[in-house]
Amino acid sequence: MTVRLIVRGYGNGRLIFEEPVNCTEDELGAIAENQILRMAPFDKHMLEIEFLDEPDPKQRFFRMGTDPSSMVLPVEIKP
Repeated sequence: MTVRLIVRGYGNGRLIFEEPVNCTEDELGAIAENQILRMAPFDKHMLEIEFLDEPDPKQRFFRMGTDPSSMVLPVEIKP
């Protein structure tokens, strides 16, 4: 099954990259790892994944990172 996404990376409050991604579910882990590594140099960062085939706007976006200012209802996760 093909997954259609747009991945956005924000660093220190600015959009750093925005990429459309078409991949299989098996490829998602490698893609996520690559995008997370791109955000590592920033003290405050957020990775946003938009699932283009999800019709429900409340389920369409997934956001994670150290900058909750642009997140909707952020949840803190302790290591």
